Amino acid sequence: MPGGHHNSAPSYGKPQYTQAYYPESAECVEYKIPITVSYDAVTFNFTHWEDDYQLQQFFADVTTRAGAGYPTIISGTEPISGSYEIAASFCTPKQPNGKESTVILATHGTGPGREHWNSAYKPDEYNFVEWATNEGYSVFFYDRLGCGLSTKISGYTAQLNTHVAVLNELATLVKKGEYTGGIETKKTALMGFSFGSYITHTTIATYPDLADAVLLTAIGLNLTVGVNANGLARSFEPRVASLQNAGRFGDLDTGYLTWVDQFAQIENYFKYPYYDVGTINYVESVKQAFSIGEFFTFPSAPSASNFTGAALTITAETDYIVCDGYCPGIYEEPSRTLYSNAKSFVPYLHPHCSHSINFHHNATAAYKVITDFLGDNRL
Repeated sequence: MPGGHHNSAPSYGKPQYTQAYYPESAECVEYKIPITVSYDAVTFNFTHWEDDYQLQQFFADVTTRAGAGYPTIISGTEPISGSYEIAASFCTPKQPNGKESTVILATHGTGPGREHWNSAYKPDEYNFVEWATNEGYSVFFYDRLGCGLSTKISGYTAQLNTHVAVLNELATLVKKGEYTGGIETKKTALMGFSFGSYITHTTIATYPDLADAVLLTAIGLNLTVGVNANGLARSFEPRVASLQNAGRFGDLDTGYLTWVDQFAQIENYFKYPYYDVGTINYVESVKQAFSIGEFFTFPSAPSASNFTGAALTITAETDYIVCDGYCPGIYEEPSRTLYSNAKSFVPYLHPHCSHSINFHHNATAAYKVITDFLGDNRL
């Protein structure tokens, strides 16, 4: 394991971490955060499946062309309340430079949990937390509800609105300086990856005073021609996660899915030849299951016109998931209109990668765009 704090034999006087790696240059602490949230949940009208045979027929039916007249899978909404524990990490520079009071609150997407931001594999190349703390920023990152070490809930319930409610609660706590290792929070930037960016966008659209900036990675807000939902349902080749790997996902119900193998992941997340096979193996080894509720609620693009902070959208030029393979010409709008009152709005397309920007060869160039954006906006 190259450098940093990582799990090993117990050592007197050193904290015992649940995560495989933390940057050597950062002070990191882990939390289990109790929260209570209430929200209106989308309800679905399909029968729960028991195995992959039933699941495959469900996807065959739900991706049938619209003109066939199949019934919608969404039946309405219902209020939900619940109390949960969120597993989180907070890292701040050992050598502060004045920017440590700006906290980046990062929400992962579909794939790795909080390891997305804190890669144990080649951290000098793929670890955003290491980059950001070396630049002076503090980072709060967590396992979404249903993932990693956070509370597990039904995959038929977990959805976009669930995670918006959780992020609002976490951001409120972080802004108060809670769960920040004693650091006083002066500025907050909400960051997301993929589904985590749709969570972040929807959250700031709903609660526009929640943060000073949003950093949306691997997002496309042109839902008309960018997100090919039927194509994604097919290219992911979903399987019931607990049947694919009972050792890792046996505590999840059948509403949690995963892609069938690493090649399905490559098709959706990576662009050849701009990645290492070792990177694929690492990301596959730390992937989390995703819920069917998340899969069918993630393309969300409400107006964030009441947000007056700084907004950055950064996506691969050839993003397969949110631009159907090619973003130029369809990326800047409607994003610019949705963030029409942001004090600064920057749409940026990153070359030589696909959806999983953090795990391509030029990941640190993308990290530089992000922290430069914060600096340009005095954050």
